[in-house]
Amino acid sequence: MSGPVVDTDNLNTNAFAILLAHARWADSLLLDHAAKLTDAQLDQPFDIGLQTLRATITHNIAAMRAWADVYAERPQRPWIEDEAPHTLDQLRAMHDETHTDWADLAARLPLDTVLERPPRKFTRAHILAHVTTHSIHHRAQAFNILRHLGVGTVSEPLPPLSVTGWAQTLPL
Repeated sequence: MSGPVVDTDNLNTNAFAILLAHARWADSLLLDHAAKLTDAQLDQPFDIGLQTLRATITHNIAAMRAWADVYAERPQRPWIEDEAPHTLDQLRAMHDETHTDWADLAARLPLDTVLERPPRKFTRAHILAHVTTHSIHHRAQAFNILRHLGVGTVSEPLPPLSVTGWAQTLPL
């Protein structure tokens, strides 16, 4: 399994390319909906995951950044949750940078390389699987928070966030 892992030109057959492109799309939609809220709403606590929408979005980006550094075998950047709170504009910029970084890394680094994040070892394939499923988990929490905040109604529902929902937006 050496060689490039993601053919970013073909989002119809490569599972990791699909999962990463879907994550970028869905995270972008999440930020679009969050931009309609006040700071008080972004920071309103709920008994869901990390409790607030801002904290959930921040954590998701932070984890993706941290794992990208492990995947790329480069020094860890600062943990952005320690620097919180961030504005939505700052989170959008970090989102764009992080997803662009992942698309580049996944396209050029081999899946079968074993990497260490002490005390554990993983292949790059394990890390890609973790990053995309972790992202889905927290995105679902974030959209649940949006629903509790009154975003997404019968007349104006939130978009489907599944991979198959996203795939319907692509030309096949």
